[in-house]
Amino acid sequence: MNRYILGIDGGGTTTLGVLFDEQGNEIERAEFGFSNFTIQESLAKENIHKTIHALLSRRKDSDRIHIVMGISGATNIHDKEAFLSSIENTYHATVELITDAELALYSIQRQKDQGVIMVISGTGSALMIDDGKKQQIIGGYGYLLGDEGSAYHLVISALKGLTKMFDLGAKPTRFQKKFMEELHIETRKDLVQHVYQKTKTELSLYAKTISELALQYKEAYHLLAKEGYGIGIQVVRAATHLHQNEKIKIALRGGFIQNAPFVKEALEQYLKRHLKDYEMEERPLESVMGAYWHGLGTINEVKSW
Repeated sequence: MNRYILGIDGGGTTTLGVLFDEQGNEIERAEFGFSNFTIQESLAKENIHKTIHALLSRRKDSDRIHIVMGISGATNIHDKEAFLSSIENTYHATVELITDAELALYSIQRQKDQGVIMVISGTGSALMIDDGKKQQIIGGYGYLLGDEGSAYHLVISALKGLTKMFDLGAKPTRFQKKFMEELHIETRKDLVQHVYQKTKTELSLYAKTISELALQYKEAYHLLAKEGYGIGIQVVRAATHLHQNEKIKIALRGGFIQNAPFVKEALEQYLKRHLKDYEMEERPLESVMGAYWHGLGTINEVKSW
């Protein structure tokens, strides 16, 4: 009988699943579409099932499986118990459901009782702080109330620049002209129709376009840098909640902060000016690794597992 931990990291863009053996070695991985429960719950559940099925289809019935799912919007799911029961019964596994933020937090290596500020910056954004005794979320109110420092917020900032341009009857800047060409927008009507036909996730994908244009146009660079400064403001605010002897550890998670140009650099510049006694995580692990560490702790507490 083999024992495995299956980790799911589900967000607004993709659902990543990794199957670990009991020693933490990766056996295989699978990736499907988004699994944010606040966007479209039925499709999110479908993508989660696809991911689990892809990873377990070759396992033996005698294998013991513990599934840890860190899903965006996990606190908003309808009929949580029924969903978990369906997974347990379908795959003959034990299951835990936590948020994607908690999952990422478990992947951070730190000193005992060291205060941690984790920045999650992908399609959306949030901060999570851990003082060794309790966890707290800063931000993370969603795209209607915030999401500063995210791919979505970047794109919306660029699109709002177009609305001002149209309202003033001004000529588009070189960046705006190129951005409009990429989106096939020529008129105010085109802009409105284009934006309201897209989902939040689809709009967020334009962050890649802006990132590419930032290598040519200062306006796009400043938009990206502004997102980095916005994250910095939130980190400094979060630091007031921590009173530690050890230096605060700051960890970055999410495709936007890790991959978009100039964002991380702008964040670090802001922190150097406004925050003392901190250290940046040097070698971040994938958030899904947090599923292994958390799951290992769970199964070790269950003698019968």
